[in-house]
Amino acid sequence: MAALKWSTSDAVWIEEVDDEHKEIFAAIAGFQTLLGTGSREEIRESLGRLTSAVSEHFAHEERLMRASRYYSLSWHKGLHDAALRKVRYFADGIEQGDTGAARAMVKYLRSWLRTHTRLADRMMGAYLRNEQRSLGKIVFRAGTKAADACGWVDSAGNRFDPTTTHNGL
Repeated sequence: MAALKWSTSDAVWIEEVDDEHKEIFAAIAGFQTLLGTGSREEIRESLGRLTSAVSEHFAHEERLMRASRYYSLSWHKGLHDAALRKVRYFADGIEQGDTGAARAMVKYLRSWLRTHTRLADRMMGAYLRNEQRSLGKIVFRAGTKAADACGWVDSAGNRFDPTTTHNGL
């Protein structure tokens, strides 16, 4: 099996999240390499680094989603929880000396990460980027005036004229 490498096709365009993904991809590649050449102790240490990187990254993403009130937090967290259960299952087998469990975990994580980063994490990344740009809401106030006499208000409550102000966009 070829080594797993992060590429821009895995990017979610949030620098800190992408950096963590790169670390996880590298940890999987390092673990995979050790399966063929490493001692039992090296494999155990690499497994610890990998499982820590995964669980810490999931916790970080979940904090970001909670802080931004991400609408799909429970669904996304459910994906994380299922993956962590599977990783822990494989890790238990590896600790008991099952080399098949180690290879199965690498295969599982390779597939799961590609799918997860390219769908669930990209959705989260788009939401977080839009929130950072304050595109979360535009307030419309209905009234009896003509449309061009209406006032525009951004998400912070500040008035602006959309025909002259780009409001940071």
